[in-house]
Amino acid sequence: MNTIKHIFFVFILLFAVGCQDLVEGINDNPNEISSDNFDAGVLLLKGIELANISVQLGHQTRISGMWSGQTIGVSLLYKSLYEYNISAEETSGIWENAYQGVVKQARLMREQTATSPKAKQYAGIVKVLEANAIGTIASLFGNVPYNEISNDAILDPAFDSQKAVFAKLQGLLDEAIADLTAAPTSTVVEDLHFAGDTKKWIKVARTLKARLYMYTREYDKAYQEALQGIALSTESMIFTPPNLGIGSQNLNYKMIDQRGGYWGFTGSHLDQLMKSTRNHAKTNEAARLAYYRFDGNTANNNKGIAAVNRPMTVVGYEENLLILAEAGVRTGKVTEGLAKLNELRAHLASGKAFTKLATTDVSVYQAFVLEDFAAGGIENANNIDQTKALLREIIEERYVSGFTQLMPFDDLRRLSAKERDIAVLPPFNSSTATKYPQRFIVAQTELSANPNAPSDPGIFAETEVNK
Repeated sequence: MNTIKHIFFVFILLFAVGCQDLVEGINDNPNEISSDNFDAGVLLLKGIELANISVQLGHQTRISGMWSGQTIGVSLLYKSLYEYNISAEETSGIWENAYQGVVKQARLMREQTATSPKAKQYAGIVKVLEANAIGTIASLFGNVPYNEISNDAILDPAFDSQKAVFAKLQGLLDEAIADLTAAPTSTVVEDLHFAGDTKKWIKVARTLKARLYMYTREYDKAYQEALQGIALSTESMIFTPPNLGIGSQNLNYKMIDQRGGYWGFTGSHLDQLMKSTRNHAKTNEAARLAYYRFDGNTANNNKGIAAVNRPMTVVGYEENLLILAEAGVRTGKVTEGLAKLNELRAHLASGKAFTKLATTDVSVYQAFVLEDFAAGGIENANNIDQTKALLREIIEERYVSGFTQLMPFDDLRRLSAKERDIAVLPPFNSSTATKYPQRFIVAQTELSANPNAPSDPGIFAETEVNK
């Protein structure tokens, strides 16, 4: 396998994420770390986390946002991508970051720190990161290599089914939770997210398990895992850009700074939605819309979601609440699901969910009652079933709250064919399109080097869980 059989050098991370100051001190060749030097081994952690940040928040996330109506490709490459024109070369970065930057280095770190007093703590953290990275890869690409990548003797690993990969990741997350539960919390300065806080890592692992169960429509299991997941905004897995120089910045800012004029927000389906039907007697999205609306031409003009040092969510409190809301309603717990939606709305109203850019920006999120979703209610003007109307609002909130993350694209693929009455359905970006993109093309490096790589079915072919 071309992207897993070679050791990943740290300069690739610096190219992909650009946070050189954050990885100062990491050896250029991790193989030179002796097996008993666990102090050196843990230095890999920053690079692993940075590679995962690129997987979760980088180029493919922007493409998925364009495909789900959240943003617009304005010119050149991004206009072409916006119109569903994508090549296998476009996905090499995310493939390399996931397999080499996260998986390869996570497993190497576990080997190098096996004799450390913090071995279980380190192992638990990097298992969560591996599950996060490969879960995203399997979601975006469908069938991917996983079972055989741990065997260095297998140069061309087979591609496993998407469902099989998700099942293996559930087991890996269970291992991570067991490791973290057995490990005492101690400070890990190399950990950019939680400084080694095992309780917070366990919460993230539970939310990731819930996310995987949402992919496979196992809503009862998703609900149970989310009950044990991220319960406070301070437990969210966040990347806070240090803004130490070029590259160590918010990734949206960095994109605009490097390719001004390529990418925009104004006029997108999300923009239109937040200006119109999202607003009524109990909701006013003006302040959040102002925070979301970025200037795609001049990076330094941005004060909101694309500000240079604006924190970015990898796995968040909002997602966990909305899993509880949707999965609760789907499993017959309508009152509990509505309560979780209202908990999110209270969080939005508190001013802690996003920064109000101007004091005059209006922000209203009053609690809903079930009657709001009854026929003729403020959230059911077209008189659909009450429970369906509540689900529709929860899905729409996932669409809005998931801006600049992968959640809107995940939901578009999960719901657009089978549950169109509750899905958010943006206009197609091409006059010839008749369905939404369903997957990314496997990286060209893998297609060229691994004879086990499947023939590309095209971006409009559903992945296994969405068929």
